[in-house]
Amino acid sequence: MPIDRPFPRSGVMAAGTVVGLLWLAMAFGSLWASVRGYANDRLGWGLAWGLVGILLLAGGIAAIVGTWYHLNRVARPER
Repeated sequence: MPIDRPFPRSGVMAAGTVVGLLWLAMAFGSLWASVRGYANDRLGWGLAWGLVGILLLAGGIAAIVGTWYHLNRVARPER
């Protein structure tokens, strides 16, 4: 059964932003764990959580910017 109307643009932007913010929250948690690991002389712990945090940070930023870019530069306007 086809959908007559696509999702509203504001709803899509809200969903992309919420996903991006969740990823950013996980990134800051990972980076905080990394800082605590380095502070307690656990270099392996700090390095591992630092790498995870950097990747999550990149993913969160890409989700927000990518959603905005797709809606404003790629997607065709509704007819």
